[in-house]
Amino acid sequence: MITTQGDREMHSNISINLSKKNNSKRNYPTETRTYSSKNTSSQSLYAQAVNGQLKNPTARRTTHSTTTASTNWTTHTRTVNSTRTTNSTANTRTTSRTNYTQWADKTLSSANFLKHRNQAPTQSIADLRKLVKKDEIPVRVFGLWGLEEIWINMTVIEYKDDIIIVDAGLEFASFDMHGVDYIIPDISYLISKKKNIKGILITHGHLDHIGAIKHVLSELDYPIVYTTPLALGLIKRSQNDQDQKKMKYKIIDPDIDIIKLWEFLVEPFRVNHSIPESMWYAIHTPKGNIVHSWDFKIDFVPAIDKPADLGKISRIGQEWVKLYLGESTNARTPWHTPSEKLIGENLDRVIRSHPTQRIVISTFASNIWRLIQIIESAVRHNRVIFLAGRSMVWNVQLCQELGYINVPKDMIRLVSGEIDQMPDERVMIVCTGSQWEEFSALVRMATNTYKDFMIRPGDCILLSSHTIPGNEKAVWSLLNTLIDMGIDLVDEPTLALHTSGHACQEDMKEMMALLKPEYFCPIHWEALMRHAHKKIALDMRIPEEKILLPKNGQIVELYDECVLLSEKKLKLDTVTIDGKWQWHLSWEYVTKARGIMSQDGVVALIFKIDTKTRELVGNLQIESRGFVYSSEVKTIHTQIVEIARAEYNKNLKKKMEIKDNLRSIKDLLETEIEKIIWRVPMIIPMYVYINREALTTPVQQNDEEEIIGMTLEEQGGTEEKE
Repeated sequence: MITTQGDREMHSNISINLSKKNNSKRNYPTETRTYSSKNTSSQSLYAQAVNGQLKNPTARRTTHSTTTASTNWTTHTRTVNSTRTTNSTANTRTTSRTNYTQWADKTLSSANFLKHRNQAPTQSIADLRKLVKKDEIPVRVFGLWGLEEIWINMTVIEYKDDIIIVDAGLEFASFDMHGVDYIIPDISYLISKKKNIKGILITHGHLDHIGAIKHVLSELDYPIVYTTPLALGLIKRSQNDQDQKKMKYKIIDPDIDIIKLWEFLVEPFRVNHSIPESMWYAIHTPKGNIVHSWDFKIDFVPAIDKPADLGKISRIGQEWVKLYLGESTNARTPWHTPSEKLIGENLDRVIRSHPTQRIVISTFASNIWRLIQIIESAVRHNRVIFLAGRSMVWNVQLCQELGYINVPKDMIRLVSGEIDQMPDERVMIVCTGSQWEEFSALVRMATNTYKDFMIRPGDCILLSSHTIPGNEKAVWSLLNTLIDMGIDLVDEPTLALHTSGHACQEDMKEMMALLKPEYFCPIHWEALMRHAHKKIALDMRIPEEKILLPKNGQIVELYDECVLLSEKKLKLDTVTIDGKWQWHLSWEYVTKARGIMSQDGVVALIFKIDTKTRELVGNLQIESRGFVYSSEVKTIHTQIVEIARAEYNKNLKKKMEIKDNLRSIKDLLETEIEKIIWRVPMIIPMYVYINREALTTPVQQNDEEEIIGMTLEEQGGTEEKE
């Protein structure tokens, strides 16, 4: 569609629709607070918007044809009179039973209600770049990860010399990233422009949105973080003392605050999720309004939280949203996401139905609303809550400090030996481990390695969570272990004890209907979910050419007349945190090497070489770890040494350089070892120079020296049984 001149001038009327006929001022809430990050003598339109100086906020934008060349802001009204006049007389028509049918047949029509069905397709342009003005500077939007996955969320919005950032999350390493703790976004692009960063906007307190804050703040010279009390508490919990002192932040309230950041006017608004104080941002820019979403659901009757601010969302949609970035997590799940209040009621019912048993509830520590409902239900049934799991303890303590949990102090305790002294009907344990995480509390309880608590036959265990894709085998192992212990298992499939914190299809449609975006970007999950979200947008009559699917690092550009995917794309590395180290490209080599060693073991060969003749001195020394069992050591090691010696001597005659010679030996050994044992260990050939003339005692050959190596038993493993 060709954007009209009226649309072109919308960017200068950020969050306020102008009218040339009405001089009334906009009525912002009387409590509105504005955070301004720039002092200027001449107020911009954004500042006027905040201070209520723009005129006629109630004006309504007219519908323009694609050829309209001028702005036409006006207020439209239509008066429906109860009387109707004819061409020849002004007599009032009486709507009686006798003449109603005749009047309706001649004058009534539903054409205005049906015309959308026969509406011609929107005019499109083959090359939208023709609409870009010469030397026009766009607003640039791109993700430093987070667009194609559910983790590592970090979005950058840039215009000229001003940059704002939305979230900075992490992703926990997968099982094949041996030794890596987690992954964070690649901020290489931002480091060179850190002076332009005006602020970091936080949507909520989950680690996939705030987990990287402690790493990026110091590298970006500590820009201001705009957040809520809960998210701030979770961020500070992960920081060291020095970072806590240097961190600059402002607490915002989405009901009353507007944030002015140079060229951007940021308007937060409430949404629902599985953690309190979740919100989105409407970002008013010189090229149009952007609504940026991350995690959300629409809960009309939340147990504790306020409902999503649909009124404010609708108003933002009426003020024209040029680009909407919408999360796609549950785009393949039909209907609406159930309310968290329903889950709380079901949990309370289960607790009430087990009045004499000890109860253990395992859930995600990050699901704050679930934790609050579990604790409140336990108190209603006169049970003492014992917390197990570090993250569980931290989150509950923070919620107590902020006032989300208000129960007698002695009702919440840490797991300890006093459990055995307390009647079963008064014990409830809330712990982590529903996904069979290796060192989680529930796993240690199930394996009898948790020192302060042991599961007994007859205990009731509730799993209030869903199985994360990829964890199915581990969770089934957990369930089988618990059943074999004779416990009373209540898991989510048998009763609704868990609901998602993400919107399903009908919630996504409702959000699109309220925002009415001109352009749409499905984000926040893999291609399958994003394309499902695209299909929803098509059903909501968003033209296909206005649905963009950018990849991580690919830049979306907002111009006056259009929104385009740039031909430029940032090159992003996978940045891993491994203990105290932060790696970019080198992590791939390290984790690959760890994987080979963990699966196939490692073999090291030491060549002793004469400094003058380059001939071998004495026997080769071989060491291995995790490679062969004791019954294979002598045979396999001897074969390896013979192959290596023969290849070295052959290459020596060709006057091959030592490093090239060892590289050739390594390649040959990989091939030959695979033929012998059907696997390829990591092979590390090494050499040392020996000056034979300096030796007082000649080097003697020793057949046993050729097969030096440790068995699995000597390495701390298990000797092979025959």
